[in-house]
Amino acid sequence: MAATIKDIAKRLNISVSTVSYALNGGPRTVPEEIRDRVLAVAKELNYRPNRVARSMVTGRSDTIGIVPPEVSENLFLSPYLHLALNGIINEAGRLHQDVLLFTRCGETDRDELASLLVDGRVDGVIFIAPHFSEKSVELASSMHSPCVTVAGVPLEGVLSFSVDNEAGVAQAMQHFYDLGHRKIAHIAGRLDMQDAILRLQAYQSFLRSHHLPYREEWVGMGQFTIEGGRKAMANLLSLPEPPTAVFCANDEMAIGALFEAHSRNIKVPLEISIAGFDMTPESANVFPGLTTVRQPIGEMSAAAVRALRDIIECREPSENTVFQTDLIVRESTSRPMENR
Repeated sequence: MAATIKDIAKRLNISVSTVSYALNGGPRTVPEEIRDRVLAVAKELNYRPNRVARSMVTGRSDTIGIVPPEVSENLFLSPYLHLALNGIINEAGRLHQDVLLFTRCGETDRDELASLLVDGRVDGVIFIAPHFSEKSVELASSMHSPCVTVAGVPLEGVLSFSVDNEAGVAQAMQHFYDLGHRKIAHIAGRLDMQDAILRLQAYQSFLRSHHLPYREEWVGMGQFTIEGGRKAMANLLSLPEPPTAVFCANDEMAIGALFEAHSRNIKVPLEISIAGFDMTPESANVFPGLTTVRQPIGEMSAAAVRALRDIIECREPSENTVFQTDLIVRESTSRPMENR
């Protein structure tokens, strides 16, 4: 039978509460000499702490909750989510934190969601790319539950860790422009998500500032999925005057656009150039290699973990952080045929 704190207390002839305080570092202080004796006996008896009991003493579960984006299906096929979760889990491990994933927050009613946030299973929550329609972040904030967002909608009182979407889009668009492209289309993501809106607006702003035409038919809706990118690309290629370059709001849609071009025997980049956003691992493994805007998803997510832990520990957290982007030029972009 596994040793308990009662066994340690009996061996040392001290109270169970004193043993608990020594093992858990509080909430009451224990003289160093007694603490050392408790730890020595605990090691001798091969004592293993009960996390549930420990959390009742400390008021902490040492567990961080994660609320991923609300999607209907195939959530974990998202390369973006892979990178975000990897950053969170790596940093949580360094801070000796466990991670608990909530996948039904979008389906629950307000009372059930409130219960999830305060029932003690997690000390705080990281929301990844919440939609405008989601009320979970607002609810968590109103309940003073520690929370932060990665790529989230700005909300007063909630720390956010995001990417400079405007600068990233400008880098891709300037790359097209410098190559000689003037007929540039855009495949947008889900317009109930902050990043999709900002990237569409940045695309429109670049066209205006460079006196390029904005045409409604050159803006497709790809919903941040490969299939959505493929369908949007099919529409663009079917136009009487198709574009010579396509900027996609994420790599998945850009890969779908590549697939559609290949299926029509349209050569990329000879006949049309394509660029994405995110720099997921898949972007380097397609043919041709995808030109893309790198956003440091893992770094953003790790920073969110550190900030959340500071809030939980009542330390002064960092401020809202906007991370910079880099343009990664690969083989999917070149000069337009008309300029060759």
